Amino acid sequence: MKSIKKTIVTENLINKSRFINYLIPVDTIEQVNNKLDELKKEYPDANHHCFCYILGEHQEIQKYSDDGEPNKTAGLPMIEVLKKHDLTNVLNVSIRYFGGIKLGAGGLVRAYTKSVSNGVVNCQFTTRQILYQIQATIPFDSIGQVEKFIREQFPNINTTNNNFFIISTN
Repeated sequence: MKSIKKTIVTENLINKSRFINYLIPVDTIEQVNNKLDELKKEYPDANHHCFCYILGEHQEIQKYSDDGEPNKTAGLPMIEVLKKHDLTNVLNVSIRYFGGIKLGAGGLVRAYTKSVSNGVVNCQFTTRQILYQIQATIPFDSIGQVEKFIREQFPNINTTNNNFFIISTN
């Protein structure tokens, strides 16, 4: 899975409605809630604060909200864009200022999809890796055997690049 390195903000004007889109790297639901609260305070007069997020190594936590837009016209299309790009640990918030022209269900889906897509195009991606930290105390004369065992069992570990080290010996 991949994620994004930093927050990306883009803006679109569609039929006089202003869409401000935030793509934000997050690791926890608490971070998601804090960012949502911050953006709602920053844009208190916006008509809608639609959002979606995906968390977890296998995208196991997913949620979206249309925030008053017609059902499945904002949050669902946005989360589909994130899934299409295999992103995780990402919050997307699309803030809409209504411009007086109704877009219809299809127009809203296109507008919110475009908002998040424009953000994704501008992202720098990072690959998420699983890291294990193991602490072991072993006899000094067993170091070679332990390193050999680890190399055989975990061939992807690069022992010359500080991904592996002995913490202490007995």
